[in-house]
Amino acid sequence: MLNIGSRSVFVDVARAAAIMMMVQGHTLHVVLATDLRSETVFYVWSFLRGLTSSTFLLLSGFVFALATHRHWTDQFVSRATTGRRFRRLGFFLLLGYALHFPMAKLGHLYGMSDERWKSFFVVDVLQCIAVMLATLQVLVWLVRKPHRHTIAAAVGCAMIIAFTPTMWRIDWTALAPTLIAAYLSPATGSPFPLFPWGAYILLGAALGGLYVRSRMDPLTGFADRVLIGGGLGMLLVAFVCVRIPLQPFGPTDFWTTSPNQFLVRAGCMLLALGLLAQISRLISKPAYAVQALAHESLTVYAVHLGIVYGSAWNLGLRQHVGPTLTLWPALAYVAAMWASMTALASGWHWCKHRQPGIAQWVRVGVGGLLLGRLL
Repeated sequence: MLNIGSRSVFVDVARAAAIMMMVQGHTLHVVLATDLRSETVFYVWSFLRGLTSSTFLLLSGFVFALATHRHWTDQFVSRATTGRRFRRLGFFLLLGYALHFPMAKLGHLYGMSDERWKSFFVVDVLQCIAVMLATLQVLVWLVRKPHRHTIAAAVGCAMIIAFTPTMWRIDWTALAPTLIAAYLSPATGSPFPLFPWGAYILLGAALGGLYVRSRMDPLTGFADRVLIGGGLGMLLVAFVCVRIPLQPFGPTDFWTTSPNQFLVRAGCMLLALGLLAQISRLISKPAYAVQALAHESLTVYAVHLGIVYGSAWNLGLRQHVGPTLTLWPALAYVAAMWASMTALASGWHWCKHRQPGIAQWVRVGVGGLLLGRLL
């Protein structure tokens, strides 16, 4: 088994690239003029933008596997280790709901309409990550062995993809509370229900397990055989399956419920990650900003959503600007968001490691300010 003592350059570069592409995608989607969205290049960009969220989810599972397999025995002998992990996942869950808080004041929740409650309960990226990583942690205790965990993640990934068409056809709102139904299909407005998005996290966990246990060079062998080879294989299978008239999972839509859509997305992601892995071989140590963006991706994710889409606490670019800008002004907004998020990540990362006491006071202060605005 490889010794992966510290987080690899490849993972830092990949996570930094994913969060910056997510910032770009959200910003451009909000401010680009509507009449520019009918060109072919926009549809290509939309497909590539969709890969960003998939990659973000995949890397979450990948990093989970690296940390878990590296300290496998701690999962059984140290309650502190698992306690910290579940507290962090709980924070992900709460933050995900907070970002969709529907009212400006807590007192306004009384008598809130069903549509408002539905918008509050939607499942976004953070809730999806929290639930799936918690599931992976439970699997650690159930399977007991690292190689079994990798196999379980791969099987779970395949099962989610296979059952997605069926899950989307069921009216879960008639069978379960909205809070639960929101995790099972997009019928209540959830952009990232567990079916199919949880499959990308499980795929990442399976790849992370393979990476840890591989005896190949961690970048050259893994990138060539697993990432690039696996990506090409998935695209080939998707190409073949699209031309087969059979529908073993029932009627599907290619862009939403089809397993072929997962194969295409995953194949493209693995190819892109394989290329990044090859580039990472040439980097002995990534720039500080890259490391900061990789480690503070949660902070960047939460803050940029508030700036772009607005929240219960502020108006964002969607309210102030909207889809009104031509290409170059829109790209200027993207550049400004990149610069500001890089500065935020770098400053916060420095503060957390050089001035932990101040960082703790900043957390308490920001949390108190946000809570106070709701009272």
